[in-house]
Amino acid sequence: MTDISSETIEMSESTTELMTESTSESKTDIESLLAIIKGLEMGDLWKIHDTATSELKKRSKGTVTKAVTKKAGSMPKGKVPTQLRRPRAWVDFTLKHALENGWESFTVHQTKKDKETGEKISEEILQPGSVLHEDAHVYEGSVTEKNPKGKQLIHKDAMSLSKQRWTPKESSGTHQELYEEFLASYVEDNVSETSTESRTKVVKMTAAEKEQASAEKKAEKLRVAEEKKAEKLRVAEEKKAEKLRVAEEKKEEKLKAKAEKQSKTTKIPVAAISPAKVPAKVPAKVPEKAIVPAKVPAKVPANVPVKTQKVQVEWSCPEDDMVHPWPYKGKSYLRNFQNEVWLRGTDGGCGEWQGIYLPAEDKIDDSVPEPEFEEE
Repeated sequence: MTDISSETIEMSESTTELMTESTSESKTDIESLLAIIKGLEMGDLWKIHDTATSELKKRSKGTVTKAVTKKAGSMPKGKVPTQLRRPRAWVDFTLKHALENGWESFTVHQTKKDKETGEKISEEILQPGSVLHEDAHVYEGSVTEKNPKGKQLIHKDAMSLSKQRWTPKESSGTHQELYEEFLASYVEDNVSETSTESRTKVVKMTAAEKEQASAEKKAEKLRVAEEKKAEKLRVAEEKKAEKLRVAEEKKEEKLKAKAEKQSKTTKIPVAAISPAKVPAKVPAKVPEKAIVPAKVPAKVPANVPVKTQKVQVEWSCPEDDMVHPWPYKGKSYLRNFQNEVWLRGTDGGCGEWQGIYLPAEDKIDDSVPEPEFEEE
């Protein structure tokens, strides 16, 4: 929790002087204290809250809280204590002068407590000087894309700057001449009695101008809303397109992997895999070698009729990895040395798998699965 800052301590010291120098009837009015409290930081407010709560608990033990009546000599509502008028006016003068003429770098002193160790830490924060940007003095380096107009000096900052420029109590500072200029122009009766009124900006305009300003503000609000909506739709479309692109890439990779897997496991006959081992030319019609005419004697009597008979010749082929034409029961097949049989295709290559030919039984065993061949 942050302790009360140095600016607040200065105000508190001024208030203490007021209370000690005045009679018992001139105690600070509650409204004046509330006005001071409203200018504190969040950490300082919690500090006051905890202190007030603790004090209320102590006083409420064994006693009944009495109603607080306002004394006749209390400070009127909205009035600034006399001792605080000049210091506050000096801060206001410093703020106005800095916004009009710029300011030098200054140091902000503040004290806070470490939440873990409870140790008090005194910080000295060096604030940068000003630069002129678009006819206005702003902090150096405060103009960014998010804040294109920059950051100007505020009343809280002016409190630290005014202490650096001149502190009457210690009679020290860097700009005594400015304080003397302030004193020359300072008239206590003209000082605003309420801090709120002293910082109230009065803007005069006609009813038509007010209506036009409201319409422009509404139009600007709608424009910003439309821009946000368009940006949201654009981002959604980009996400959707990216999602579709990733899905297409995954689909293509999946199809590619499937094709590669099929190319490795597909059963392909030797003739299709090793074209070099297949005869370069396959005759359109395979001659029937199985049936040949029987040998006729060289001399046959004229009156004896010549008899011919059909002799079945056993089919054979070289022991190689090639398939060879094989006629069987009126059909054209391709057969290799291991008696593996395929139908002969129209292009002369291996067609549909038929099985293993069994010479002893003179039949094709179609229950045998087609052999698998590895790619070379």
